[in-house]
Formats: sequence, C-alpha cells, structure tokens
Amino acid sequence: MTSPEPTHFRNFVQADGKLAEFMCQVHLMDLTIPRARELRYIHRFHHPDECIVHLEAAYLLLLQDDDGWGSLSVPEGDG
Repeated sequence: MTSPEPTHFRNFVQADGKLAEFMCQVHLMDLTIPRARELRYIHRFHHPDECIVHLEAAYLLLLQDDDGWGSLSVPEGDG
C-alpha cells in the first residue's frame, strides 16, 4: 500500500514580526512597502523560487512601481 501525497499547508505570519525575518516558507500578512524593502534585503541571498518571503516582497515592490513593471519595462520607440 502506498502512502498518500503529503498535505500542503500554507503558513501565515505577520510581516512586521521576527518570524518573517527568519522563515522562508511562510506567507506574509499585512505587508507594507517599507517592510517589503526590509524583508527583501534580509532574504536577498535566497532564491525567490525557494523563498516565499523574498518572492512576496519582490512582487509587492514590483506592483507599487509607477508603470507596474519596474526595470522589466521595455523602452518605447525602438520597436
């Protein structure tokens, strides 16, 4: 008899708490722009595909940019 697939849990922590600084596999609640900058710096050496905190912080910072794409935007006019 084979064992069933593991159940996937989503753990949530307050973005302004210490757990957000030390844990990578958690989702953030009440993340603000200044705190996203702090957490992105703290988790800067973690790959975004392995660190949910880095990914969520980077995503929020990307969304808050003026055009929504940050440095990923293509300059207009050069076709």
